Amino acid sequence: MEYHIRPDASHPTSDMSREWLLTNSLGDYSSGTVQGCNTRRYHGLLAVQTPSGRYMLLSSLEDSISVNGRVIPLSSRMHPGVVYPEGWRFIKEVTGDHDKVTFAFRLSGEGEEELTLYRTLILCRDSSRLIVRYALADTPAARELGPVRLVLRPLLNGRNINHLSSATSSAFSIHSLGIEYADYPGFFFQAGKDMPPLYMQISHPGLHRSSFASAPDWYFKVLYPVEKERGYDFSEDLFMPGEFTTNLEAGYPVWFSAGTSALSYAPETLWERHTATAPKPVFKEEILEHLRRENDRFLITTGGEAVVPAGYHWFGPWGRDTLIALPGLTFLSGRLKEGKAILRQIGGTVKNGLVPNLIGAGNGEPAFNSADASLWYMLAVHRLALAFPKEMPFIKRTCWPVMKNIIGHFAAGTMPDENGTMLVYADDEGLLHTGNAATQLTWMDASTDGLPVTPRHGCAVELNALWFDALTFARELAESFGEMPPAATALLPRLKKAFSRVFRPSEEDAALMGGGLYDTWHPEEEPGRHIRPNQIFAVAVPNSPLPQKMQAAVVKCVREHLLTPFGLRTLSPSDADYQPVCRGTQKERDKAYHQGTVWPWPAGAYMDAVIKTARTPKSVRDALNMLTPLFTSHLEEAGLGSMSEIFDGQEPHTPGGCIAQAWSSAEALRLLLLVKQYNTEEWKRWLETLQKNDRDIR
Repeated sequence: MEYHIRPDASHPTSDMSREWLLTNSLGDYSSGTVQGCNTRRYHGLLAVQTPSGRYMLLSSLEDSISVNGRVIPLSSRMHPGVVYPEGWRFIKEVTGDHDKVTFAFRLSGEGEEELTLYRTLILCRDSSRLIVRYALADTPAARELGPVRLVLRPLLNGRNINHLSSATSSAFSIHSLGIEYADYPGFFFQAGKDMPPLYMQISHPGLHRSSFASAPDWYFKVLYPVEKERGYDFSEDLFMPGEFTTNLEAGYPVWFSAGTSALSYAPETLWERHTATAPKPVFKEEILEHLRRENDRFLITTGGEAVVPAGYHWFGPWGRDTLIALPGLTFLSGRLKEGKAILRQIGGTVKNGLVPNLIGAGNGEPAFNSADASLWYMLAVHRLALAFPKEMPFIKRTCWPVMKNIIGHFAAGTMPDENGTMLVYADDEGLLHTGNAATQLTWMDASTDGLPVTPRHGCAVELNALWFDALTFARELAESFGEMPPAATALLPRLKKAFSRVFRPSEEDAALMGGGLYDTWHPEEEPGRHIRPNQIFAVAVPNSPLPQKMQAAVVKCVREHLLTPFGLRTLSPSDADYQPVCRGTQKERDKAYHQGTVWPWPAGAYMDAVIKTARTPKSVRDALNMLTPLFTSHLEEAGLGSMSEIFDGQEPHTPGGCIAQAWSSAEALRLLLLVKQYNTEEWKRWLETLQKNDRDIR
């Protein structure tokens, strides 16, 4: 699926909320807005992943072209009170996909007399290199014009992506490339010993010669309005080392390269290799293949290890996010080998039965501050077993020891606090208790002023559903392996009864709560009467602890209170604590993050539950039709072609957070595959509606 965007040329900020993103297998990225103006500290032409973190090396190119004595800018920046240069005025169209993004600039004329310049960017798949191709449309007008002057001024950051550079605190080491690089002149710079060098080079088009002239300067107070909205520092200084100059004419493109090593191949060769090595399709349906390619963004290798960044631009690898995303990301996407490698790798990090929440790649030591990541590990293994029964030898050899470790520690107690009290343990009825009033150990983990915004200590509904499924699965595995099951599986009969007893509300509460389940239960506190999406997992897990009638009631409650076209709200709008929008400062956003904000990823579990409880295909059809905007209109906004992290709880459900989120994308794909497997006729009917609407992104 391609996107085709025609930015509004009447105002410089009209299309700045639509962002493009290129990524590679190393975790590098290139990203900006379709208006050609960076609005975040995370925007830039080359951000490079290293074992110690991700660094923004090249912010942008201040490029311009001279036509008939007129200098036409091709770039834009925000400074106090002005957007300069005015390259945004000349952008005719922006097109792109997972492999490239192209800006078409109308330089002059119309119709047959139109002079158009194409600037296309690719990010090499397996090396830290950006290649930019400048080409004039080969038209009679361009051929008659002859060569025109192209000037490129690199603007450099040389910083961690989470920071901002300053002329007073940044030190750049600039070196011109020697005669051995005469075919591709340029320079390299290094901003510090921890950062990789950046080599910038340009080609000689046709018979013309290109050059680089050193002319160091600083561009002050470049503003990032999205950072200002989010309550962060938003002004940065950019270093300009000099300028590349060349002549450009129709039929002879100019190639610019920025990479962590000097060019060893002609950029044309790298370009052709990039095109030739595009991944082969796995699915025949365009929407499925698009989501599969989207999932490629989240399978990267850094420090010799396969990791899953939770989201672009700023999230690193999280244990919980990785394991929730893993089935859609790998098992169901033709990437079984990669999925098994990630399970093996995460299994090796388990400590005292705990999977780390922050895995640590580029972020220091692993952080063992979640109770549910271990449970999601066991569900991921369960989904692997269901999808690929022939993988039982791998599960027995690699995953089964990890599962027994987790179950044993959870049953006996793990994660001691400063007083030695276990924060994770199972009681005599098998119910899993986690945390205290000061902790946030589930996925609803936002906190302000040192306290959780959504306290969920005690027995959390989805954790106990996952625990029940894990114990049931463990019993099945032990039987198939000819082993004694973990001792905790003996708790299953009591756990099933206790689950319904503590999470099923009283008649009075049921009337107020739409017939759903308590979100939490604590023996010494009031039950959690908030209507939240966590209850859907009590139906969605392969082995539900609920009777069939109660499963249907949960689905009805979630549908009526939480379902939106883009996922599930984290709190019912009828709740006094409901926050309709998630905007503002970090603190303001944290207060809304799980208090009504919509998350796409639980929609996968919702579809599991709908299919489980459906009496007729109509229930599944209605659910998919409701969620169709997630697969259509949303792909035209925010991160183009990508699945956002969150949306506002109230209409029009404005997207927010990361523009591309791993578990959003992975669960969206799994959701569609569930429908396809459930009823091929419903699936075909839905695809026809997409095709009728021409779902190329415009």
